[in-house]
Amino acid sequence: MRFTVKGQRAMRLWSLVPAALDMMRKVFTNFIGGMRMEEHQKLFKLASILLQYPEREWLEDDRLFYEISELANHTARKRFLQFLDYAKTKIDELCELYVRTFDLSDRTTMYLTYYLFGDQKERGQALLKLKEAFRLAGLELEGNELPDYLPLILEFAAAAPVNDAKNVLLAHQKAIKGLADRLQEVDHPYFFVLDGCLAGLAAFFEETRGVDI
Repeated sequence: MRFTVKGQRAMRLWSLVPAALDMMRKVFTNFIGGMRMEEHQKLFKLASILLQYPEREWLEDDRLFYEISELANHTARKRFLQFLDYAKTKIDELCELYVRTFDLSDRTTMYLTYYLFGDQKERGQALLKLKEAFRLAGLELEGNELPDYLPLILEFAAAAPVNDAKNVLLAHQKAIKGLADRLQEVDHPYFFVLDGCLAGLAAFFEETRGVDI
């Protein structure tokens, strides 16, 4: 699954397993579409990587540790490193936990519109609206992945123009916070990633205060 970016910003942004390594290479170059990545772009891209199905190959890549260590946001940096420390020592347990948490439980799904609409028909309309927001931002989603998948939304936020990224993130902030709260209740290791992500959201919203959406 991938985004294809149209027009002058033509490029492809890969997301989701098995493309975590491809995403990491973009982070490591510090560039998106020929332009240097801003702090919020790198933070959201790293969060998207960490929220994908855990693979030993990229979890143990020293470059991932380095890029996280270079984040200016103290809370995000601390939380992402806490998760990485856990993941490196308990990779097999983490894989099982990931499936049980995000694939088999509606209470902790990463498909964010589910929390508001469940399986009602209104969810389909919300998904179409979100997909259209991607398109209007210059990114078109290819493949079968639903657009409300959290790692995908974070990848979008890392690539989209500031106004478009802010608009989509604000629309899903409550769902992301709710997921983080439910993970915190059970001392879940993925709470570290969600909490770091929320810190990044707060900083991004503060930096872009007054920007029209």
